[in-house]
Amino acid sequence: MKKMYEYVNYIETDKTPSELEQEFINDFISFRKENNLTQELLALYSKVNRVKISRIESGMHSPSIKNLLNILGPLGYTIKIEKVRKNKY
Repeated sequence: MKKMYEYVNYIETDKTPSELEQEFINDFISFRKENNLTQELLALYSKVNRVKISRIESGMHSPSIKNLLNILGPLGYTIKIEKVRKNKY
């Protein structure tokens, strides 16, 4: 029987965690701009500090799930867990 630590990273994905993080940041910025929002307006609607939003967009800060839901909720969005594709090699 395998030990729990032998299951770590058992799925190889097409993207590294760093690539996924950068994709998230790009999507986050695009989301804001597509909704015609400045960081200041997004902060006003979400009640999340503009500095925190700026740090998320610059990659200096990872948002908590609660803050992310607070940012997205007032605009009619949410987050979900999505299965990543496996490498075909």
